[in-house]
Amino acid sequence: MSREDYFRTFQIYTRSQRLRLPDGRRIAWIDENLNPFTGEWQARAMKIRKGTFDGRGDHYNHSGYCDLVITGVAGLRPRADNVVEVAPLLPQNTGDWFYLDNVLYHGRRLTLAWERSGRKFGRGAGLRVFADGREIARSSRLERITGRLP
Repeated sequence: MSREDYFRTFQIYTRSQRLRLPDGRRIAWIDENLNPFTGEWQARAMKIRKGTFDGRGDHYNHSGYCDLVITGVAGLRPRADNVVEVAPLLPQNTGDWFYLDNVLYHGRRLTLAWERSGRKFGRGAGLRVFADGREIARSSRLERITGRLP
C-alpha cells in the first residue's frame, strides 16, 4: 500500500464521521461499528430508526481513530528500544503542516512537527522530532527518520 492509498482510505474514513439530520444539517458523529458490507454505522442506524440523535455516538471518539493519526499520518512507530522512529504516511504533496505534541513515549514527551514552509511554528522547514523539548531527529523531507531518546 502506498502513502497515497493510506491517505485516501484515511480521508474516506474521516469523511464518514458525519450524520445528516432529517432537516438536512450535517453534524460530527463518530462511532465505532461500521458495517464493512454496507458502509453504514450500525449504532447510528439504530438511533435513526428510533428517531433519537442524543447520547452515545454523537461525541464518541474511539481510540482507533487516534491511532490512525499518530502511527499512520504522523508516523510514530512504537518500538521497545530507546530509538524514536517516525515514518509518516502523509503523501509528499499533501498538507503543509502537522503538529503532534505532548505524546508520552517511554517516559518522555514527544513532539512531531512537519512544516513545508518553516513559517508556521518557527522551528524551521521539514520534519522534526523533539523529546522533552530537545530535537532528536530532523529531515528536510517527509520521510522515515529516527532519533535516540536522551
